[in-house]
Amino acid sequence: MTDHLNDLRATINRLDDDILALVRRRMTLAGDIIAAKQGGVAYRPGREAAVIERLAAAAPDLPRQLVANVWRQLMTASTALQDNSLEVAVHAQAMAVAGWHFGGLVTIRECADLDAVRSQLDAGVGLALVPESCEAEMASWLLADTGYHLIASTPPYRSDSLPLTWMIGRDPADPVESEMTLVARQGDDGAVLDRMPGRIEAPVAGITDKHRVVGVIAAPPDQEQP
Repeated sequence: MTDHLNDLRATINRLDDDILALVRRRMTLAGDIIAAKQGGVAYRPGREAAVIERLAAAAPDLPRQLVANVWRQLMTASTALQDNSLEVAVHAQAMAVAGWHFGGLVTIRECADLDAVRSQLDAGVGLALVPESCEAEMASWLLADTGYHLIASTPPYRSDSLPLTWMIGRDPADPVESEMTLVARQGDDGAVLDRMPGRIEAPVAGITDKHRVVGVIAAPPDQEQP
């Protein structure tokens, strides 16, 4: 039994070495991408979501969370390599999500409320994370401010410990195959955020209230209504 256990552990050690070598190769390629982009946008939330979805579908025997957790960290490391000045303004209620999503590899600016998040963005911080619990207030802001867009939701799976969180940026998300349109709309009782499957251009047919398409983001097939 002991010899067999030692053999299994040795095999795992060799696999770990192989995985590490592949990670190092991936990071080298990320460096090559820096040169190829020639100053282009480093953070690509649409591509990242598409990569995780493709890999999760390719390994249905593995928990989706495992695939997302591993590749989330790899892709954040690549982003940080491409842009080591990236800063993220994070609402206090989304700090746990920020830790999961960015893995401590970018600068996090904790904000007490949405006004503080907006101030950080206006001061030049590149991205922001706002929890779903602040959705109405966020929709009111984005309805009036065309300078910002919703570019992603995270995490890409339902979690009891990580609340659904919206990511805000200055540039629209890159297009992907499976998408969801997010519309900020002024309703009778205040601003709301509507989710609509697919890519929809403004103005949105059937909506007579004041509204704005505030984002078209990646939507995995099993999460088109986050």
